[in-house]
Amino acid sequence: MSSQLILPKDYRDLLFVSAPDERSIQGMLTINQASVDWLQGKIDTGTYFDILDEYGVDPFDHVEPVEDILDGQLSPLLLP
Repeated sequence: MSSQLILPKDYRDLLFVSAPDERSIQGMLTINQASVDWLQGKIDTGTYFDILDEYGVDPFDHVEPVEDILDGQLSPLLLP
């Protein structure tokens, strides 16, 4: 039996976060918009990592697993 990892059509889904409570919704929206902007090249990695860090998300723990999964498969042509 072979196992395959099925990736979502939209890679942004791998970087989105959810809010644990109502007070965190603005942070969630900010982080998710930053994920979109970073994947589309609108902000650089340093800015994206700063935003994650500002909201208590370890940038490396958040991004490295996604990078490992994609393993260089990410292409601007795949982004909306």
